[in-house]
Amino acid sequence: MRLATEEEIERWDELIAANPDGGNSLQSKAWGEFKSRWGWKPRRYVYELGDRQVAAQWLVRQVPVQGEIWYCPKGPGVTSPKDYLEVVKQTKAAGLKGVFARFESEVLDDEIKPEKIRNSGLVRANRDPGSKSTIFIDLASGPEGVLASFNQSARRNLRKSEAGGVEVSAVDATTANLEVMFELMKATEARAHYGLRPRDYFLDYWQSQIQAGNAQLFLAKLKKEVLAGEFVTFIGKRAWYKDGGSFDKKRELNASYLVQWGVMKWLMEQGITSYDMVGSPNRDQLEEGTNDRAGLYEFKRKFNPEVTEFIGCWDLPLSDFRYRIWRKAGERVAARLAMRQKEKFLY
Repeated sequence: MRLATEEEIERWDELIAANPDGGNSLQSKAWGEFKSRWGWKPRRYVYELGDRQVAAQWLVRQVPVQGEIWYCPKGPGVTSPKDYLEVVKQTKAAGLKGVFARFESEVLDDEIKPEKIRNSGLVRANRDPGSKSTIFIDLASGPEGVLASFNQSARRNLRKSEAGGVEVSAVDATTANLEVMFELMKATEARAHYGLRPRDYFLDYWQSQIQAGNAQLFLAKLKKEVLAGEFVTFIGKRAWYKDGGSFDKKRELNASYLVQWGVMKWLMEQGITSYDMVGSPNRDQLEEGTNDRAGLYEFKRKFNPEVTEFIGCWDLPLSDFRYRIWRKAGERVAARLAMRQKEKFLY
């Protein structure tokens, strides 16, 4: 594990896309620079795995009294248990200072036993800031193949939306359009109560991703009336359903379904082959019906019912004493303090 060179940082997104996981937008250069304006400092490293390299962007935050916390969102970008244990080993040897270093690699949950992870010196995190489970849409088969993979209900909803006159288009990220997107998210949050970051956070994030060429905004309209929208990010051959929302009006026209299909068709035109719908209950929670993401799953499963589950976040304690305090009360205190700041959320 070594610091990335200036030349490597210049082509950072290229290195990220070449990682074993195919890259992740939360590892992009634009994401790190954006988070630097919201309480975090990006630090970029390269792991040497034999004749291969893995680029990893760590975000570091100074927590009052406790010290620095390190978080590698959706990274380092390895997918095999062997590579995962090797990046943990190299991180331990690097002698990082602070409270803990949090890994979030997309290693599949059923490919490595928790005991083996614990034996490497890691501790299962109190929480997963991102999504431990998700639903992927394979776009490689093209529009006809992808449409045929949806369940009957999804295809029926798409036909109803099109017959009702709803149209989806990729739109410019003007201030006016981004303001509409935020209003769509506010309307959705009022129904789902999942918590929403401040308007300025989203506008900063959206604009930075658009300027980097890593994102696109979509709106679904009935004539000139906006019904739903989505902000999608992408890097390499992968894309993510980052943000979405819909107004309460005319929900019977299923604009939320059509905007998803419009996004997928656009992504296929760009040569992107994997679409991550981001966020689902874990597989053992699907039957409970009480998970806070159950409603999202009911929507997303119509496009693909298969849940992909990763190992989630694991922490490498950098100070046993400080980490024990963090586990007991420190994280709760830090989260409350963050609510008083402009970002409102710790992670």
